[in-house]
Amino acid sequence: MEDTNKDDRLAVYEIGYLVAGSVAEEKVSEEAEKVKGIITNAGSSIIVDEAPHLENLAYTMRVKMVSGSYEKYDKAYFGWVKFEVSSSIVESIKKSVELMPTILRMILLSTTKENTYLGKRASQIADAAAPKRTVDAAPIVVAGVGALPDNTKDAAPATIEEMDKSIDDMVKEVK
Repeated sequence: MEDTNKDDRLAVYEIGYLVAGSVAEEKVSEEAEKVKGIITNAGSSIIVDEAPHLENLAYTMRVKMVSGSYEKYDKAYFGWVKFEVSSSIVESIKKSVELMPTILRMILLSTTKENTYLGKRASQIADAAAPKRTVDAAPIVVAGVGALPDNTKDAAPATIEEMDKSIDDMVKEVK
């Protein structure tokens, strides 16, 4: 008899992680490969990833070390990996990444396969994708000032906040 678990389906997830800023820059790519190795060794297929890059943290993070002392971090390397895996395996992937000693924090999200990341170029992409104002007739001149006719087609471009909200609506955090 075949075991058919309804919860065991392929789903798309994304792991965002912070590599400690104390890791030497030339070793950061090795840490990223370790994260990807954990994911692929679990039978997952990687869809897309971004190599970690140094970021200033919004606040100083204190991390307790094995010795009992605390290390403080103002900078860390941020990277992410989007992958597809069985939903029954994703929790073990999360635990394995969390246990890596160089990973300060990580977050696991359920997402979609489509590319939803716009990043710092969001405003440029929104401007390029926004419909341009078109006028079907010549402007009417009133008292020496040009006025647009009533048949002007005008669509306001999406704001960054509107795009962020639509992304938040598509993505939910896995607990």
